Order: sequence, then structure tokens, then C-alpha cells
Amino acid sequence: MLFALLTACDSRSAKEDMVPASLTGIDHLADHLSVQDFWVNRTSGFQAGKGGRIVCCVSLPRKWRPDLTVVVGWSITNWRDCGWEDYERRVPVDRYDKVGSLYVHFMADGSVRAVSSDINPAYANPDYPGPQDRIPQKQPWDVYGKRHRQCPPQDGPVIMERAE
Repeated sequence: MLFALLTACDSRSAKEDMVPASLTGIDHLADHLSVQDFWVNRTSGFQAGKGGRIVCCVSLPRKWRPDLTVVVGWSITNWRDCGWEDYERRVPVDRYDKVGSLYVHFMADGSVRAVSSDINPAYANPDYPGPQDRIPQKQPWDVYGKRHRQCPPQDGPVIMERAE
């Protein structure tokens, strides 16, 4: 486990006091879209949802710094229109005083936010420091699943963005 944490760090962060943080994805997308897989600095978070699924672990510096970023990759399935796309982007980590779980928010406007907090956003707590946007209670595979199984095969997802 220690080896995995150290290899996930770049040379600068290897000198920092790093702390393991659990990882959770929050899907704020429209009902016909879903984040079926995401990853942060090569650590898989699996499917994003309402904030209940937690994966161990990513590493964050014990002390936040203004240039702190993570590389987030994700796959979006469009259940209604038979498509999928992969994205990858370098995302700033919101300011924190103490390392908590890392919540990655996939926002309806296409933006991504990375928030470290001990407060779970799934319970609509006003003290949560991240976005207070609605977290849809959806299961598009139940609504569109039959149609999606009839979609023509695709060669594979297309990478729409790359991290800097």
C-alpha cells in the first residue's frame, strides 16, 4: 500500500507530507447521462453517483497550496443517444484546512470540481464546502437500458480533452 501511495506522487509531492484520502465521485449530470468510470491521478473511483461509493485511496498534501491540482479522467455514457465519450482534465483542488475525503463533482455545465472534506455532500449539508448543486437521483440504465442494448457497436470512446 505504501509503495502505491509513493508511486502515485510526483517528485515535488514526494517531498511533501502526503495523506491518504478516500475517493468519491458525484454525478450532477442530466438524467440520460452518467459517469460510468472515473479516475484521479490514475486511481480508479469506478462509477460516480450520489456520493455513497467510497474507494481508497488517493494522496493529498497535508497542507493545501494554491497550485494544487489533480488529473481527473472520466467516461460519460449517453444512455438516450447511444454514445460515450472519455475526458481528461487537470483540475484545481479547492482550498482545505484539513484533508478529508476527496469528492470529485462532475457538474451539469461540464466543469469538474475536486473538494476535500470530512462532510459528505450526499446529505445536502449546508456546511459542505463544495457545490450545493442538485445531485440527481437517477438510474438511466433502468430507463434507457433496453434501448441502449440496441445501440450499434462503437469502435471505442473518443478522448475529448487532455490534461495540460
